[in-house]
Amino acid sequence: MQNPHNAFDLCPDVTGVILAGGRSRRMGRDKATLEIGGQTLFERTLTMLQGIFSRVLIAGDRPDLATAQVPCVPDIYPGSALGGLHAALKAAATPWVFVTPCDLPYPDELLIRLMLDHREGHEVVVPRTPQGLEPVFALYHKNCLPLMEEMLRQGDYRIYDFYPQVRVHHLDVQILSADWQRALLNLNTPEDLRRLKKESLMSPPVVSIVAKSGTGKTTLLEKLITEMKSRGYRVGAVKHDAHSFSIDHEGKDSWRMTQAGADTMLITSPEKIAMVKQNNRAEEPPLTETIQTYFNDVDIVLTEGFKRSAMPKIEVHRRERSPRLLCRGEEHDSTLFAVASDEPLELDVPVYDINDAKGLCDLITECFLS
Repeated sequence: MQNPHNAFDLCPDVTGVILAGGRSRRMGRDKATLEIGGQTLFERTLTMLQGIFSRVLIAGDRPDLATAQVPCVPDIYPGSALGGLHAALKAAATPWVFVTPCDLPYPDELLIRLMLDHREGHEVVVPRTPQGLEPVFALYHKNCLPLMEEMLRQGDYRIYDFYPQVRVHHLDVQILSADWQRALLNLNTPEDLRRLKKESLMSPPVVSIVAKSGTGKTTLLEKLITEMKSRGYRVGAVKHDAHSFSIDHEGKDSWRMTQAGADTMLITSPEKIAMVKQNNRAEEPPLTETIQTYFNDVDIVLTEGFKRSAMPKIEVHRRERSPRLLCRGEEHDSTLFAVASDEPLELDVPVYDINDAKGLCDLITECFLS
């Protein structure tokens, strides 16, 4: 069974909302512009939301973050997260909004899609963890708007005070995605940021090679791996397959073990080890989880695909394949940091010759391994 949510499905009746109107008092600086892994927290959240929703807006008076495609909405009742949610819900052209704060370093698409699956018959869908409700990482229907407005007029700013008057679905930890704690982690203080950056240094950096099919992703990836290995780096590689695949041959012992129901099956030899591991409920785990689990012995991981991930990307471009880039044009992917092209391009990121693996490796080394 394949995941029913194709990576390119966009939800048309929900607007993604980034809460970015707070003053970041405890952090002492604007949390939206804090950088993790070469991206601001705002950019990481925006990239993730644009992979799920056809409309995204910013709740808060933030023209510095806004674009023509992603407008900002100032609070009608300023001074609280509820005020931001109210303004966004009032401005949204869709019956639903999904709201998230701008200070989540590891936003998780699977968790959000799980919440979308549970909204039928309800007006609020909100995670409930041992620490309590997560009202600023939740789905809200337009029916909530009059109740929110009445609360704000009365000076009540606690989002969940109107919950008893609407149909609420609580998502408990038993059905949340496996890494819900990581997905709901937020940054409030300088110490939180220092701790996170220290932890992030323990994981290898990841660079995704993306392109339209038939453009030459694998060819470039092979050259990059060869070049990085020649420089003495330990390199991991991940190939993304949007469909089901099998590396077992029918009738072989390993195939028979997997068919019998083994959740994890290993083949070992003096030269190599191979593993077949079944994904729970046919759901592909987040790329960050895969990297942390299987690549702690390498210096860098190069992936093929993962267009919708929040990882830094190099796009491969061939004019005869398509005049348009995946990451520039209708979409502006803030994680793009270089392009490998067979023609000159005027872009806001460096453009290399499609065969210049050495130059691209120089850039990768400078950005992620220095």
